[in-house]
Amino acid sequence: MADGWTREQLFLALRLYFETPFGKLHRSNPEIIELATRIGRTPSAVAMKLSNFASIDPKIVGSGRNGLSGA
Repeated sequence: MADGWTREQLFLALRLYFETPFGKLHRSNPEIIELATRIGRTPSAVAMKLSNFASIDPKIVGSGRNGLSGA
């Protein structure tokens, strides 16, 4: 698979992001593992993408937390 995320993959990842508490955005989360399997990505890649979303989420940033930089 190419490195770029498809629109569908991004949509599914964003949906999971909104359903997952900030503290559970990690590669061993069963929901992240399940999505990774469904979309042909590694759990680490999905967790990283969700953390990228967190870095631009005003609710997360406004609370003093942060996701990955460079999103």
